Amino acid sequence: MANSAVFLDRDGVINRDHGYVHNRENFHFIDGIFDLARHAYKQNYKLVVITNQAGIARGYYTEEQFHQLTEWMCQQFSAAGAPIDRVYFSPYHPIAGLGPYLKDDISRKPHPGMILQAIDRLKSLRTHR
Repeated sequence: MANSAVFLDRDGVINRDHGYVHNRENFHFIDGIFDLARHAYKQNYKLVVITNQAGIARGYYTEEQFHQLTEWMCQQFSAAGAPIDRVYFSPYHPIAGLGPYLKDDISRKPHPGMILQAIDRLKSLRTHR
């Protein structure tokens, strides 16, 4: 199980989904998420986050703002003894996206792109030990 993983969505699973959360002030962790993540980590599961970020596509916030919040979120998990291995995100929206973000990309859930990308990475970790 060295490369087994728990896949977590962000909004609604890690944090309360207040709609297009993109700053610390509106980021409220779901009760018990750190306990769950810590337990999985202690069982040798990698913690992987997969998240649609239509707020980027709609122009509500930038990829840089998303990355800053994500870095802070990952620091909170590490401090809780449950480091996140990787975060995958899809900044696209098939109808409401602006400019290059107007796209029905395979990375956007419910498409499997982010999960397949994570699986490929986990497989490569297994073969490069």
